[in-house]
Amino acid sequence: MENLLEILEKDYKTIEGWCTKEKALEMVKHIDDDTKLCVELGVFGGKSLLPISLINKGITIGVDAWSKKASIDGENAEANNEWWRKIDYDKFFSYSVNLMNTYGCRNTSFLRMETSQAVDFFKDQSIDFLHQDSNHSEKISCLEVELYKNKVKPGGIWVFDDTNWDTTKKAQALLTSYGYDEIYDSGTWKIYKRAM
Repeated sequence: MENLLEILEKDYKTIEGWCTKEKALEMVKHIDDDTKLCVELGVFGGKSLLPISLINKGITIGVDAWSKKASIDGENAEANNEWWRKIDYDKFFSYSVNLMNTYGCRNTSFLRMETSQAVDFFKDQSIDFLHQDSNHSEKISCLEVELYKNKVKPGGIWVFDDTNWDTTKKAQALLTSYGYDEIYDSGTWKIYKRAM
């Protein structure tokens, strides 16, 4: 934890992405010595994956296609799509890999594919901690809930990003309908726990 706090204080502002120090610290409260597998759906530059990887003593996997097609799939605001159309995806994939290497996150690996393609890599009830932060369209956010709802262990944690977006509201309702209880609401993201 001391290493993470030092990075958050000294380096975090310069790392690509949108995760705040407050979110990073709240997320890692739910990762302990019994955590075996953490999965992040949507990595971009690795800003939220880094604190997860630093704290998790088990395996951490980042899933991201790093592709325009995946980023703009579904109904999104045109300004959002326009931003994602201009991204150099290979650059951000390399950036994320290098970020983990720079900070010694040897337990972290990547699946460069769409989250719907990666789901078969995970057994049911195998994930202790899942961070959903990929494409925020209603189509994709709902699909990810449907695909990954049984992959998280009973008692496991599901962090849902940008819960204040209208396009994620239906997916949040789906998640709670499948037995996930909201345990934290920041106003812009939430933490859910799967019922035992």
